[in-house]
Amino acid sequence: MVVHSRRCLLAAVLLASADAVRPAVATRPPAVRTAAPVMIMDQLKKIADDGALAVKQAAAEKVVGERVAAKLAAAQAKYDIPQKYTNLMQSFFTSYMTEIYLADRDLDEYEQILSTLMKKVLETAQEPHTFQPFHEAIRAPFDYYKMGCDFANGMVDADRSLVLGAEQIEKMQQQIAAGDNVVLFANHQSEADPQIFSVLLDPKVPGFAEETIFVAGDRVTTDLLAMPFSMGRNLLCIFSKKHVDNPPELKSTKQRHNRMVMKTMQQLMTDGGKCIWVAPSGGRDRPSDDGKYEVAPFDSKSIEMFRLMSAKADRPTHFYPLSMFTYPICPPPTTVGGEIGEQRTVKYYPAALHFGEEVDVSRFSEGCVTDNFPAGCDAAAPRARDPPRLPERSRGWPEIGELVARRAARGARQARPLDCLEQLPGPRRQARHAVSAAPRCAVAPPRRRAAASPA
Repeated sequence: MVVHSRRCLLAAVLLASADAVRPAVATRPPAVRTAAPVMIMDQLKKIADDGALAVKQAAAEKVVGERVAAKLAAAQAKYDIPQKYTNLMQSFFTSYMTEIYLADRDLDEYEQILSTLMKKVLETAQEPHTFQPFHEAIRAPFDYYKMGCDFANGMVDADRSLVLGAEQIEKMQQQIAAGDNVVLFANHQSEADPQIFSVLLDPKVPGFAEETIFVAGDRVTTDLLAMPFSMGRNLLCIFSKKHVDNPPELKSTKQRHNRMVMKTMQQLMTDGGKCIWVAPSGGRDRPSDDGKYEVAPFDSKSIEMFRLMSAKADRPTHFYPLSMFTYPICPPPTTVGGEIGEQRTVKYYPAALHFGEEVDVSRFSEGCVTDNFPAGCDAAAPRARDPPRLPERSRGWPEIGELVARRAARGARQARPLDCLEQLPGPRRQARHAVSAAPRCAVAPPRRRAAASPA
């Protein structure tokens, strides 16, 4: 049915084009026939393909949305969850399963993962988890780390993703094994950055991402949808500089909590053998006025704080810049500091990491963390310490995003035709037999999808 519709659409476009040029053709000698330029044919085919894909995506969203709504209605009868989160789960899970369908991932597998996540979200809605300043990943009796990685794996086009600077990871592993500490100064683009970090690294360097400690803001520890994912990570739970002032009456409480986190981090670095990921910008990258994503500048005070703590530790600390390209998969909201419980959408897309060479922070002038601290710092130059740059000059960000976008554009999704949508996401054994037996449910030829802007 889809193929027939696409042929009809293409035929209609071609007939309309033929009518438009008919008078000019009629004046030529009958023996002269001019073929349509290949470029025009390609453009017309692309229009027809894009139209079919848009129809297919809309139909998939409708069917998946109805299924997700039914699951949530059943859950609501058992769990009393806020209506705001019911709406958020509806849109987020519908977006997720639609992308799973269009990417031709295993529907059995990811429907089960989604059901498990939904159950954990509902459980934490009833009894929210309390995060300590240092939260260690919960791996038993339920493995939250595995659940988060499994869920993110459905959205990452691993075949077209990139991990650059792998030789730097080898150096880090040797330093950590020797009892030294490693700090990754990274940009931050997606709420799912820790999980995408693991999806890309676990197959290549098992254990590295799993043991990494992430400096996390309060939004991922208080949002009901984010909480189950956060429970599976090693976290230093702080209030970021973008949110510490809101609301004003809690500012002193948040600052006191952050001091406790810094004390805990100091002890971890003194113990040694730790890898800590931190986003010195204090939050996620946001798009500029023209809609392109830009790496948020690093905060010099954050860099200085880590330098001071490393100097006080009994172990050497090594600093590395890390470029992350993840925003197409789960983009942040355009505004900063909004209400907890943000709207989420996801997209099946490649991701990328680029580890730069180690940075010697002692080469930079000392900036002030607070007034006259450390002693002798330059208060007149609040950005006296030039923060280490991401490795964007050596195939880093945003160049890394351009590479990923080209890979995504070359790739093709093997999307199922519309006639198979009634099988999504119901019982699988009979559905799988129907897919293999009925030609109309065979996997369609690869189609190109327009790639998102990489920067």
